Amino acid sequence: MLSRIDEILFLNLFNLVEESPLIGNMMVVITSWSSRIFALIYFIGIGVLLLRKSKQIIPFTIAPATAFIAVQFIRYIYLRPRPFVALDIESLINHAPNGSLPSMHTVSAFVIGMAIWHLHKRLGKYVLVLAAITGLSRVMVGVHYPLDILLGALLAIAISFSIFNIMGKQDESRKAIRGGEYHEST
Repeated sequence: MLSRIDEILFLNLFNLVEESPLIGNMMVVITSWSSRIFALIYFIGIGVLLLRKSKQIIPFTIAPATAFIAVQFIRYIYLRPRPFVALDIESLINHAPNGSLPSMHTVSAFVIGMAIWHLHKRLGKYVLVLAAITGLSRVMVGVHYPLDILLGALLAIAISFSIFNIMGKQDESRKAIRGGEYHEST
């Protein structure tokens, strides 16, 4: 049932680009440039954190690495064919017929967006909107189902919150110990 809904949503979005070449061209540009844009955002973030000598550099680098490993693991245990393979359609971009779930582009975009959000809420919101547009573009060019995007976004958000919370709690514990506020719990 869920896979049928996913397929119907995919076909409706993919058909929009068939009906409007302008939308299709926009989605191709977005999907083609998104990796570069998010890499630039990420490296600027690293540069700012390094200049500030911020300890936030640790979760800022660990979260994307963890997300990458998680995607590889999920794709290793579950190989979902891409829609252009499963539905025998021609996607708008060339893409290898490898695993579709979750979308690596979406996971990368959202984990970077969340990393920025943890550092600067307002700027992070804009980056997360760009991440959502990136995910939508991946569906509309025919290389992912909507569920690939949704699960990719949720995975990235969960990993980001987990890493930043774990690192934040460790940092709070260190501050408490150094400040003499450490109390053993019984």
